[in-house]
Amino acid sequence: MQKIKYKDLLLKKNIEPITCLTAYSKPLAKILDSKVDLILIGDSVGTTLYGMKNTRSVNLDMMKNHGSAVVNNTKKSMTIVDMPYNTYNNKKEALKNVLNILNFTKADFVKIENDRKNIEIVRHLTKNKIKVVSHIGVTPQKFSDFSKIKSVGKNLKEENSLINLAKKLENAGSKIIVLECVSLKVSKKITKELSIPTIGIGSSKYCDGQVLVIDDIISLNPDSKKLKFVKNYINIEKKIIGAVNTFTKEVKNRKFPSKKHTY
Repeated sequence: MQKIKYKDLLLKKNIEPITCLTAYSKPLAKILDSKVDLILIGDSVGTTLYGMKNTRSVNLDMMKNHGSAVVNNTKKSMTIVDMPYNTYNNKKEALKNVLNILNFTKADFVKIENDRKNIEIVRHLTKNKIKVVSHIGVTPQKFSDFSKIKSVGKNLKEENSLINLAKKLENAGSKIIVLECVSLKVSKKITKELSIPTIGIGSSKYCDGQVLVIDDIISLNPDSKKLKFVKNYINIEKKIIGAVNTFTKEVKNRKFPSKKHTY
C-alpha cells in the first residue's frame, strides 16, 4: 500500500475532490486509512470526545497522544494534526511546540488557525521545512461559545479580507488552506485563485476537497445536528443502542456468556 504524497494532492486540484475526515483513535484510523486522502487529528477531540464546551482547553499532550494513536495506525492516508489554542503565539513558541508534536506523532502536516496577525509565523514554520495547513474563515479557537459562530464572506469587506489572507498564506508557504463556513462565492474565488488545495467545511462544493468530523457523519454526536454543514450518512447510535439492549437482555436471561464464549 503506497502512501499518498503531497504532490498527489496537488495533482487532484481542479480534477478530483480531496476527502478528509477526523480520527482520534486506532480503530477509526484503521477504518479511514486508504478510504480518504487526509485524516485530521483535530482539536475537535475536545468537544467531541471529552465533552468540552469549546476547543480552548485542548492541550499539547492530548493532541500528541491522539495524534500518535492515529498516525501509528495509518499507512496510506496523509495525516494532519491540529496545534492547540495558545501554542503558536509567536515564532519561537510556535516552532518549539510544532517540532514537539511532529517529532512525537510523525504526522505529515500541522494545522494552525490563521488571521493576518500570524502570517509570519506560518512563514517561519515553512522556512524550517514544516508542512503547514492554514485554517481561515471561521476559526473555532477564537470562540468560547460556539453558538456565536456565523458564516463569513457575506460582504465586500470580508470577501476582500479573506481572499487577501488566503493569498498571503500561500505566499508564506502554506500547503493547504481549510475554509470554514466561508460563503459559496468567496470560497469559489479563493479556490480558483490559489495554486494550493482548499479544503472546505461548510464552504461549498467548489473547494478542492471537503472535511467533516467522523462522529458527525455517523450520528454519534447529537450536538452536530445543529450544524448546517453536517450530513448524517448512517445512524450508528441506533445500532449501538440495539447491540447494548441485546447484550443486556442476554446477560439478564443468562444466555451470555455461552460455552462458545467461556474458557
